[in-house]
Amino acid sequence: MDTKKLTQILIRIGGAVTVAAFIWWAYFYGQITKEMGGNIGDAFGCLYSSSGPCGFISGFAQFGGVTPYSPVVFWIGVVMLGIGIILKLSTKEESASE
Repeated sequence: MDTKKLTQILIRIGGAVTVAAFIWWAYFYGQITKEMGGNIGDAFGCLYSSSGPCGFISGFAQFGGVTPYSPVVFWIGVVMLGIGIILKLSTKEESASE
């Protein structure tokens, strides 16, 4: 597989996974913050971390039989997207120097 195809695949899949994680986070924590009288911005840290109250809420939801949001999905998407962007930028630099 050539680098150009790999770059496109990483950017597309990484972007899709990141967007899907964001939607999952917004759905999961949107319901919780609505029930608690807050807003989704109160749970922004839970998008990329499962520490503190985010981990408690996630564990409590799992105990109740609900599949909780996992920031691991977000980080997988961001890493794939980042690698794709770095590859794209590095191939542009190689083309410019030739």
